[in-house]
Amino acid sequence: MRFKILHIVLLISCLNVYLIGQDLHFSYYQFTPLNVNPANAGAFSGSYRVSGIFSNKQAAITPRAFNTFTLSADAPIIRGIRKQDWIGVGVQADIIGSSGLHDDANNQGTAAKGSLQSLTFAKVGLAYHLSLDKKQTNILTFGVQYASGNKTYQTLSQLDGRVNPQTGLLDKDIDALAQIAKKDPNGEVGLGLRDWSSGILFNARRKNSDLKLGIALEGIFAPVVSYVQLTDSTENKYRGINFHGEYDMTINPRVHIIPGFYYYNLGPATAFNVNTHATYHLDPEKDLKLTAGLGTRSLRAIIFYAGAIIKDIKVGIAFDMDISTAVLGSNNVGGFELCASYMGKIYKKPKPKPVIFCPRL
Repeated sequence: MRFKILHIVLLISCLNVYLIGQDLHFSYYQFTPLNVNPANAGAFSGSYRVSGIFSNKQAAITPRAFNTFTLSADAPIIRGIRKQDWIGVGVQADIIGSSGLHDDANNQGTAAKGSLQSLTFAKVGLAYHLSLDKKQTNILTFGVQYASGNKTYQTLSQLDGRVNPQTGLLDKDIDALAQIAKKDPNGEVGLGLRDWSSGILFNARRKNSDLKLGIALEGIFAPVVSYVQLTDSTENKYRGINFHGEYDMTINPRVHIIPGFYYYNLGPATAFNVNTHATYHLDPEKDLKLTAGLGTRSLRAIIFYAGAIIKDIKVGIAFDMDISTAVLGSNNVGGFELCASYMGKIYKKPKPKPVIFCPRL
């Protein structure tokens, strides 16, 4: 018990580290495993997993909030070179809408009608799970993921102050895009984006605990993300890195405590999410569990988590409360997320051999 408490204290002590926070990832990132690390593909006990998450951020301070939707599916599909190894595959679709404030004094801060900036991605990944022992108690996973995306602007105004979802900072392409959009008959311009990411995951499974630690890299080949290339220069996506981990501890037959962290860096933007979740087995007969959690992101937001697990279905909601200078405009409302996942299990039905009884016995 002392060893478990020590892990919690060490994770919470990380809150004292000050970092420049940005909303670069989901607060309830546990529902988007393939975004966190390509090595998460097939890293679960089941036949397949489907996850979805909808995020709405900054709605209190801008007429166009960050509306992001992600849907993913992954599965362990085949045995590896050795019988204790396996290969996982994952696919994912992302739709990312950007926010912005219109600075035209005549419009008094309202958004330009019809203007839109968005990103759409399709991702596919592969992971090899290498068991370090025959009982699969220590597993080292290597994953890689390919992403194909498109970035689109429509009816862009020079007065429209936008935030670049790739960097979390003010977009530098506004002036050039506005001129290009004016020349397009539909007022629309777009740019394709190709990206590769990779990751490593270590999983130590024990009877009453489950430890996961991982590292992932994105933007490996620094793909172009700027429309400025259509004029006289180009801008490449920053290379990103993240570290993540969680420690699932069984306190008693009904209670689990899961402290975790997620550090993310992409160019000048950095985020650090530290959180702790608790699961209570409310009804063992119906396999109903309730979950709750508390976290913080870079000491700029407090995150409240709540949810439920009904057999193989898991649902959750996360609410961000601003505690930074943004509270002057947001009134503490940073945003919310709605999440759901389903873990399917396919088993072969046993075929018992027929038994013939002798009538003379």
